[in-house]
Amino acid sequence: MLISEPVQVEMTDSGERLREPKAFVWRGERYEVAQVESMWTDTGFVAGERTRTWYRRRHRNCWRVKTTAGEVYELYLDRGGGRRTWVLARRVDE
Repeated sequence: MLISEPVQVEMTDSGERLREPKAFVWRGERYEVAQVESMWTDTGFVAGERTRTWYRRRHRNCWRVKTTAGEVYELYLDRGGGRRTWVLARRVDE
């Protein structure tokens, strides 16, 4: 299910591992992350983009997470254009 809405994300403390989402708030409800299933970087272009230069690429760090309730979501941190915006991309219906 496509969501594509901004969310607030809490990250794990930096230690020996990379920082990962530990919880997110969507529409006033807090979701705790039980497991990070995967992580990747998206540097592709927007569909239909005519000018394909490096500075027009997306700059996103993406995570697929499973919540303590067993739901699977995809989140990303949009780092493009000098801003940092967290987005809940979609719920994965398995």
